[in-house]
Amino acid sequence: MKRLTHVAVSALMFCISSLVQADTTYSANFSLPGGLPPLRTGSPYFDGPQSLPGEWGSAIQIDATVNSRDLLSSTVNPVTGVLEQTWGPQNHSDNLHRAGGPPLTMGESQAFILGPNDLTHTTAIASVGWTSLSAAVTLTDRYAEADARATWSRDFSLDAHSSFTFSGLASIGITGEANPLAAATTFNSNDSFASLTLGDLFGRVRTTIGANLWNFGAGPNNVFSYGVGAGGLLALTITNHSDSVLRGSLSAGSFVTVSPPVPEPKTWLLLLAGAGIVGVTVRKRPQHPSLSHS
Repeated sequence: MKRLTHVAVSALMFCISSLVQADTTYSANFSLPGGLPPLRTGSPYFDGPQSLPGEWGSAIQIDATVNSRDLLSSTVNPVTGVLEQTWGPQNHSDNLHRAGGPPLTMGESQAFILGPNDLTHTTAIASVGWTSLSAAVTLTDRYAEADARATWSRDFSLDAHSSFTFSGLASIGITGEANPLAAATTFNSNDSFASLTLGDLFGRVRTTIGANLWNFGAGPNNVFSYGVGAGGLLALTITNHSDSVLRGSLSAGSFVTVSPPVPEPKTWLLLLAGAGIVGVTVRKRPQHPSLSHS
């Protein structure tokens, strides 16, 4: 019986270890090689002949946030023989460092959870830099779910019959998996909103840029034009066809969202079979009377 118990536990641990993805890194990044578009800032130091016919507004929002939780252990209920998952504490870190930058940069915000340690076996990092966004999650040898997000937005105005382009390099990647990364690009637009996203088909990693218009009336259509160039170059052009100033906001974000893998049915059968053997073994274990010493 002891031998059977040892075999059952060994089989159970083998099944569990076969499900775990070790050292898998998910990443999404966005960078502005030339910084933000040179709209007017009101500062003689930054404004000049190269300034575009529009202005940056004073409202800016930046945020870096990470969350993770790990499946610290799996145990077999000695009464029911069912495999039970036990989650560890949820870990959260938000904006551990935050600062502003020059008007033609995004700013700075950072958040991170560093593992492995006593609380988490997942590393999650998100940051907003002066000219870049970055989000990354690395899963180690435990089941885990985590998300990392770096977001930025800023108000702007655009003069009548003018246009400018918001563009940058986006990159997404998954390393440590046998399956190749599948990339997809989606477009959404209407009279007052446009977005452009580069990400994988399962939504685990993605980078998005977009624009919202506030006072867009019943003017000519085709305010937005957008495209994806070589190397993940995302470009969003905004054109004001009207006779008045156009106001709105630009936004960008890099996101990573991962969750524990779902085992295949045959794998669950192996797990439950192993758990059942252990459960039966526990129930049939003889009860020994307690010993007392005189």
